[in-house]
Amino acid sequence: MQTARKLAWLYRVRSGYQTEIGCLRIGPACVLHMPGELFVEYQLAAQRMRPDDFVCMAAYTDQGGPTYICTAAAYPQGGYEAGASRVAPEVEQVLLAAMRRLLDAR
Repeated sequence: MQTARKLAWLYRVRSGYQTEIGCLRIGPACVLHMPGELFVEYQLAAQRMRPDDFVCMAAYTDQGGPTYICTAAAYPQGGYEAGASRVAPEVEQVLLAAMRRLLDAR
């Protein structure tokens, strides 16, 4: 099963597939829809981007895709999550920029 998921992800990446993220707003509340299982630092960053609003995340909206999404600093530290992740450390800056665009849109 794990091999099939890895192979499916590889095919998706090679085809040019780009994971989508979104944001649902209800009044001052923002729910970011994020891929994979993100480190808590992403939630904390989102809250810093909108300190006066309620911000939360719905993870694994891209089921079976990137698995763990660590911070860039966590990859060289190793560990289970960094070893199981299917994305590069550079994804942190991509996600933070996307989160900023979504949270700033009104």
